[in-house]
Amino acid sequence: MDKKIKINDTIVIGEKELTKQYVESLSYEERKDLIEPIFKYMRKYGFPKPDKNIDLNQEFNKLVNIKFNLNEGTLFNNSSLGNYICLYFCWNIFYSCTDKKSKNKLNLSVMDVFYDDEKLKSLIFNRLGGDWFIETVDKKTGNTLPPVNEAFRITPQQMITGARSKRLAPSISMFKPTIAKFIYQKYSQEGDTVFDYSAGFGGRLLGAMSCNRKYIGVDPLTISSLNNMVEYFQFQNVQLIDGESENVNLGESTIDFSFSSPPYYDQEFYSKNLTQAYNKGREYFYDVYWKKTLENIKIMLKPNKYFGLNILNKYTQMIDMAKEQFGEPIEIVSLRTVRSHLTKNKNTGTEKYEPVFIFRNIKE
Repeated sequence: MDKKIKINDTIVIGEKELTKQYVESLSYEERKDLIEPIFKYMRKYGFPKPDKNIDLNQEFNKLVNIKFNLNEGTLFNNSSLGNYICLYFCWNIFYSCTDKKSKNKLNLSVMDVFYDDEKLKSLIFNRLGGDWFIETVDKKTGNTLPPVNEAFRITPQQMITGARSKRLAPSISMFKPTIAKFIYQKYSQEGDTVFDYSAGFGGRLLGAMSCNRKYIGVDPLTISSLNNMVEYFQFQNVQLIDGESENVNLGESTIDFSFSSPPYYDQEFYSKNLTQAYNKGREYFYDVYWKKTLENIKIMLKPNKYFGLNILNKYTQMIDMAKEQFGEPIEIVSLRTVRSHLTKNKNTGTEKYEPVFIFRNIKE
């Protein structure tokens, strides 16, 4: 029991592996009896920090080898390929939460949930299937609905997954390396210099490296983690700038493509550090950070090359400011995400579509 526990290991309680099949064989009361021993297990081993249980080089090679139809206009955004690499090097994402002003009130991080005893026990019971393993009444028809006997294989990783799916903590944006690779291949050429004005947790860095682009990334929070990623894989043609994109101008016509998923003023909260533009107030965020970032990119981007912006449609001010610099988008790539969830009426899930706006840099 004192051996090193890996994040995807099946938890063993009383010499029983808590596989999906085994948990589903248990009664409601037997599942409740497992809460306390699993809770003690998690407290003993601590927060399940990502490790090398998954071969990182093998994972990156899969990303290199994945192929796309570049004529597609809608991409499936549920791929996890490459995500584990990002989490391994940038695991401080688990300290991130929604902004304190957010209407949905999910202002706890995954780490906050893990170290709250009551919330962790609630989360464990959810992963055991206890939340839906009871009879319920359909509010519309008044009919009694039978229990849904479904659970998960109980692993440390499930405590992270469950905190988000149970909505105890938000799912913080982490751009998918597969989507980044597609975007880079569609709107730039091998050997091109691509500029990432919000490098974040490394998804676009991995995407660029997987298709032979020269990558320049700017971020005031995660560059030390990304440097570790670069060093581990011995990536070439990478420049990482520890700073704010409103202050970075590499000169006239020095980049071939610029693309990122910038932070929102009022949605996600990564740090209290004042290098984060949203911590300096709304006026600074729009009138300094975003305005100057767009102006810098306009200068750096070569004529007729592309600027990409991944942002929700509701953030109209950021989109309109991009249009002021670059005109109307020439294309919009849609990222399709399916949220699967267990419900009393066996609803199969919901879909959402997130745009990537593509602009052409017309210089007079």
